[in-house]
Amino acid sequence: MSSAALPFQFFDAVASHERFASGRPGGLRLILRFGSLRGVMLQQRDLRGADLTGCNLESGRLAAARLDEATLYCCDLRQADLRAANLTNADLRGVSLKAANLYGACLDGTDFRDARLAKVQADGLFRVWSADPERERQRFGMDGEVRLGVDFRHASMKRARLGGARLQGADFSGANLTGASLDAAVLEGVVFNDTILTGVNLERVHLDPAALAGCVRDPDAAALARSAQLREALDRFEAWVVGGRSSGTGEDFSGEDLRPLGDALSGRKLAGLSAPGARAIDLRFTGSLLAGANFREADLRGADFRNCDLRGANFRGSRLGFADFRGADLQPLVMRDGRRLETDFEGASLAGAAFEAARPRATIAV
Repeated sequence: MSSAALPFQFFDAVASHERFASGRPGGLRLILRFGSLRGVMLQQRDLRGADLTGCNLESGRLAAARLDEATLYCCDLRQADLRAANLTNADLRGVSLKAANLYGACLDGTDFRDARLAKVQADGLFRVWSADPERERQRFGMDGEVRLGVDFRHASMKRARLGGARLQGADFSGANLTGASLDAAVLEGVVFNDTILTGVNLERVHLDPAALAGCVRDPDAAALARSAQLREALDRFEAWVVGGRSSGTGEDFSGEDLRPLGDALSGRKLAGLSAPGARAIDLRFTGSLLAGANFREADLRGADFRNCDLRGANFRGSRLGFADFRGADLQPLVMRDGRRLETDFEGASLAGAAFEAARPRATIAV
């Protein structure tokens, strides 16, 4: 149910809760359990201390909302927009935050432990509530019961604050925690699988080093030492493109860690760039000519492709979680011999990727 379909009484109740939260007269605490609030628009609203146990908030817009000490027990927050939201000391046990955007959110002291919730049905029987009915991964507690830790899979958590958060059993597989703070967080049994931990200080975190195997950390010494060489290769490649490919064969960036290049890939003429399997997490390609580029199976999570010319680009099997394609040209590329090369996203992971307002352009042979 979208915000437009929600009854006026709900937003009246939200306004009443805001009066309650701020200590103004006429306020009443919001208590809504198992409510259907999918896609609800609550940006910047004050929901401190609200009880939304078991609510479906999938794809909800909660950016900059005040949710301190709120009860979101077993809520469905998949693909929710929680950028800069304040969830300090909130109860998020058993929630699903799969592919949610938590950029800059404050999660200090938040309770993310696993949980179960049962709802009484009309026939008097209990039904176990799941924040994500499609979730496959299950954990079994010491008592043999099925217990689900909080699901952060493929979420964007860049610069999120998780100081002192209770994260036992949480699953961060594929999540982006670039620049996040985990100081004094409880991480017992946490799953870090292909998790991006760039710029994360783990010195004050009690964590088995084996748990970090397979995670994406800061560029290593070899990648940093190679950055100057890569910049020179990039300059040569652009000169080759601008010169009409009159001689030579260009450059190959296959499998390279391009992160040390910073903003060097923005605003460039790089048509036909070959970078299959490259690591380009959070890099800015903004405004670049990348028609016919090959990014097959590359890691491009969080990459910025706004206003890029991506006609005929190959993104097959690439990881594009929360990549930004707004204003990009994704039309087929028409070659000089008349062939049409489609922009290819087959098999790519696109959770959270933005494609709004893709800008059409005139078809120009390259």
